[in-house]
Amino acid sequence: MAADYSKSKRKPVGKMVLFGICSAIIYVALLSYQGFITAYFTRGALYAILPIAGAFAISYLHGHFTGYFWSVLGIEARKSAVVRQKTEAERTERIERPQPQPRVRAGL
Repeated sequence: MAADYSKSKRKPVGKMVLFGICSAIIYVALLSYQGFITAYFTRGALYAILPIAGAFAISYLHGHFTGYFWSVLGIEARKSAVVRQKTEAERTERIERPQPQPRVRAGL
């Protein structure tokens, strides 16, 4: 469940702090310059890329900060130990399905 950082690897405290500061800066900038940002984001044409790029940047920074935060706390995703592989017999087995019967359609 929780990763044992004391033996195998160090906790990413520095990366967590770096991405946390960057995330805070981008949120403060977004809230401080709302009018300026809105003016550029609503111009249209090629400026339509700006909201998408901004969302990706915020998501990237905040997502990395959150991931490192949980790693520093020692909470890691559980690795799936057993991966079920289909055997050849299961893959080649065909299911018999009834074939549709032809119908006569006469239109007058």
